[in-house]
Amino acid sequence: MKEINDQSQRLVGDCFFVRQGERMEKCFYSEVLYVEASGCYSYIYRRDKPRLSITHPLLVVEPWLPRDMFRRIHRSYIVNLREVEGFIGKAICIADRVLPVSPLYREEVFGCFLFWELKRKKKVQ
Repeated sequence: MKEINDQSQRLVGDCFFVRQGERMEKCFYSEVLYVEASGCYSYIYRRDKPRLSITHPLLVVEPWLPRDMFRRIHRSYIVNLREVEGFIGKAICIADRVLPVSPLYREEVFGCFLFWELKRKKKVQ
């Protein structure tokens, strides 16, 4: 069976096209911030561009995204790991949004990042 995420057979593997009305709109993986579920639809949020609406749930969208760049963090969200700007508790900050990370995905998602937990040593008197 052919692997869906295998981009090696395509001449242009850094982007995909999504139907928006009559037009097929080009979207680079690198400009995707995150994908949000909304019932039977998904919304692709991009840096400095309007969101794209597609008529597929996240379950269908997820296998088409490169695994080395994207991870599911919640039943309603898939994020571009390279666009994560920070963390607040157990949530991920991307652009101006704070997205929850559900317990089911925490270990895998947080394992993708290197955290420096530098603590000051108390002076012994």
